[in-house]
Amino acid sequence: MPKQARALRTYDAVLDAAAHEFARYGYANTNLQKIADQIGLTKGALYGHFSNKEELAAVLSVHLRDAVAPPLTAANIPADPALGRLRSLMLTLGELFQGDVRARAALRLTLETAQASGGTAALLDETHSVVLRLVGEVQQEGHWEAAASAKAVADLLVAAFFGVFWMGSDQQRPESGGRVAAMWNVLDHALRSKT
Repeated sequence: MPKQARALRTYDAVLDAAAHEFARYGYANTNLQKIADQIGLTKGALYGHFSNKEELAAVLSVHLRDAVAPPLTAANIPADPALGRLRSLMLTLGELFQGDVRARAALRLTLETAQASGGTAALLDETHSVVLRLVGEVQQEGHWEAAASAKAVADLLVAAFFGVFWMGSDQQRPESGGRVAAMWNVLDHALRSKT
């Protein structure tokens, strides 16, 4: 097997192992030796790919940014009704965090960093901004009750759909996609305009 192909596979294996560790234990409790042990590398061999934990976290953060950009961009294109765009955004993000451990790990790292600095995570701010605008449009289109505070609904959607991935153990997370769809259906039904 060519050396470059093996190096790329090892690089991906390191990222996946690091993502599992970060998603499960957070930044402070993730250990490079445990990552190396998971994939059968020496710590020195791991350093051949990533010089430290910060570099691993940075690569995962870029992955998250790249994965979230397309659904956020699509939600901003007013070609379809706002309710469909909002539903698509929330379910796409739900599927992303259910099925992509790298994205889930980067989300945890992003939230930990924001919490430690006393700030808010730019990803959540950006997502909330898009969701808030879409909720307002959904209400204007008459699909949801206009009496409900758009900001409160956006807060609820973002908190619920991002928070679902920290409910339960790792063994329960594969159901998260079904949870996300069920949560969407409950919220949509509860907010439906009575007129």
